[in-house]
Amino acid sequence: MTSTMTRAEALAALKAGYADLIPGQKLEYRLFRPEDAPGVGRLFYQTYGDGYPVDEPYIPELFIEANRTRRFHAIVACAPDGSIAAHAAIYRSSPPNPRFYEYGQLMVDKGYRNTSAAFRLHRFAVEHLFGKAEGVDAIYGESVCHHMATQKMIQGSGFAACGLELGLMPESAYAGEGVTGRASCLYAQRVDKDTPGRLFLPGEWGKHVRALMGNWPLTREVREGDAEVPAGTVTQIEARHFAFAGVRRVTVLGIGADFARRLAAELAAASRDGAALVQVFLGLGEAWTEHAAQALRQAGFFWGAYMPLWFGDAAQGPDAMLLQRFMEPAALAGLRLHTPDMEAIADWVVQDMRRAARECGAPEAALLPVPE
Repeated sequence: MTSTMTRAEALAALKAGYADLIPGQKLEYRLFRPEDAPGVGRLFYQTYGDGYPVDEPYIPELFIEANRTRRFHAIVACAPDGSIAAHAAIYRSSPPNPRFYEYGQLMVDKGYRNTSAAFRLHRFAVEHLFGKAEGVDAIYGESVCHHMATQKMIQGSGFAACGLELGLMPESAYAGEGVTGRASCLYAQRVDKDTPGRLFLPGEWGKHVRALMGNWPLTREVREGDAEVPAGTVTQIEARHFAFAGVRRVTVLGIGADFARRLAAELAAASRDGAALVQVFLGLGEAWTEHAAQALRQAGFFWGAYMPLWFGDAAQGPDAMLLQRFMEPAALAGLRLHTPDMEAIADWVVQDMRRAARECGAPEAALLPVPE
């Protein structure tokens, strides 16, 4: 759908019409309706100003269309006067698998942040959205690690912790929250409908994949990924630089004999763009995954996450593994983690980062102490 309103026009209208909500109203928690779109835009504007990186939430007709076409499945907390006090959604984002959605955009109006609105909206998602939305096989979420509120919310909601995105977001993304250093996010996901497939374990990192597989009822043909890469095969890569986060994301759709050369080119591009962090999403459906894993380890990458169904039918085998590398030494906000399982995953990641620094000379990030 092509909107008749530009982003600039939508933002100008939001700024001109902005008003605080009447506090203390009784809220109704429900699925998004088209008439909610202006209130959702007001909430995004209050939370992000003009900085949210996509247009749909600001432009009502685009947000309505995104929900109609199931790119978004939004839920809201609505006051009797029709104003929107809270919002959350599952939506298509990074995974190449169109049936794999992200859970996020959880925002509460400043007048309702000292209420139970966030937890009640999340409970509505658990009861009415997760496992029930049409066309959604899996959902992932990224919970910040400088506090445990969202980690506690996903606990018991069908999500399993399976990775840590170390230093994912800049300090500026959490201005006003007392964060010092780049902030990390716990990666967790649920699987509501599995897609059977082949899974080739990539050497040393494969032990983490094997340890995490039991979190979901997956049907996989599991083998070691130590086959020789076929001569003449060409690596298939899609890459995107997120300037606001300082992150370059590299999606590997196919591993070729030229993988090491292509990886070096991506690191050079990340350096030119001033990226602080590079993330590589590596498919695990080819028998020579170890070929790519060895190149990544030698280039200073460390383990990040196991992601069932990330690729779906978009690549060989449905699953992915996340690898990560800092481009320069960084200071990271201290980690607050809710469960021993989460702490164990964080330890895998941090120890492998230190191995990459020690063995390969890769930049190492320093975890700052957790404030008392």
